[in-house]
Amino acid sequence: MTRPDELVALGAFAGAQVLVVCFSVIVANAYRERALLLHGAATLMGVLAVQALVGDKPFLAEAAVLLVLAMDGMQLRDLVRHAGALRQPSRWLAAISLLALPPLAVASFILERHLLLPGLAAWVAVVVVMMMRVWGDSRPWRWWLVPGKLALAAAAGWLGWRTLDGSPDPALPLAALLTLWAAAIFLATAWRSRVFSETRVRMEARNTVDPLTGLSTPLIFYDRVRAVRSLMARYGHPSVLLLVHVENLQKLSQQLGPEVSESALLVAANRIRQSLRDGDVAARLSHSRFGVLAEGLSLAEGASEIASRILVAGLKEPLPAAPAEFLHFRIVLALVPVSEVPAKVLLQRMAARLDDQLQAPSERRIVTLAAEDLT
Repeated sequence: MTRPDELVALGAFAGAQVLVVCFSVIVANAYRERALLLHGAATLMGVLAVQALVGDKPFLAEAAVLLVLAMDGMQLRDLVRHAGALRQPSRWLAAISLLALPPLAVASFILERHLLLPGLAAWVAVVVVMMMRVWGDSRPWRWWLVPGKLALAAAAGWLGWRTLDGSPDPALPLAALLTLWAAAIFLATAWRSRVFSETRVRMEARNTVDPLTGLSTPLIFYDRVRAVRSLMARYGHPSVLLLVHVENLQKLSQQLGPEVSESALLVAANRIRQSLRDGDVAARLSHSRFGVLAEGLSLAEGASEIASRILVAGLKEPLPAAPAEFLHFRIVLALVPVSEVPAKVLLQRMAARLDDQLQAPSERRIVTLAAEDLT
């Protein structure tokens, strides 16, 4: 018979495990981490095991703990998928978790046989091999992972031994050990998810943002042009494409050094960005050329509102690294055509026209192209 003070402690442990379940679901959705969902399900099964033991159903408790071991094994398999040389141990762990432990749980409950200790032995053997393989690749979260696995093994061993010899009331130590396991594995998994999610964000940013200028990459720019073309075909929504060339970068590099040229490139990117409206996008296409997409503007509006602003921004202030020098831009712009000409091809044709302007320089720094010049 469970005493009232033990019931209070059991309720506290159960509440702590339910909190772990809630946090696991929240963090799993935030970090897109399936391992935390598995851990939440295993923690709920641990709560069921304690409740079954309190209700004097030891075989149901053993079956529930066997399922906890199975789900924890699959969670560990997801958690250490970053490590190498794990193909064979991972298969063993999957076989134990999916093919051995669930049938043992069913047999333990239906046939009323004490099968928890054999299942625990198989689980421990495979988990030890996995942990030895991933120990060097699991810093720093391994310091929470190991106590969690030890607590789960101790909980299963305690339950298996106490129900085997018929000892009364093993529920409170089981609840305490399962709570320690749930908290430690949650911390290890959340820590690992945060580290890997931050790495994933940096990788995604590298693919979408130019690391030098902070503008969009050409891939994102071409995608925006394709999206704009769909709007134009459906709604007649006009958009202007600009190719901006920084004319005096080579001169600055020859006269003042490559450091001044690189500094001028960053200043050029910032001034182009400051000249754009909300919703416009700019990308660095080559060392001295930038692409700009301005939505909702006609060709004349693009020349007066965007291209002119960029020219003025270059001449507004001297370069910080060369106080006697200014930025000189040349710009070619055209309406984005509705035809299915790839954005890269459009910019190549605009670049050819810009090259012609550079070979025969004139005072005209904004050149507009008709649709037939692009298609």
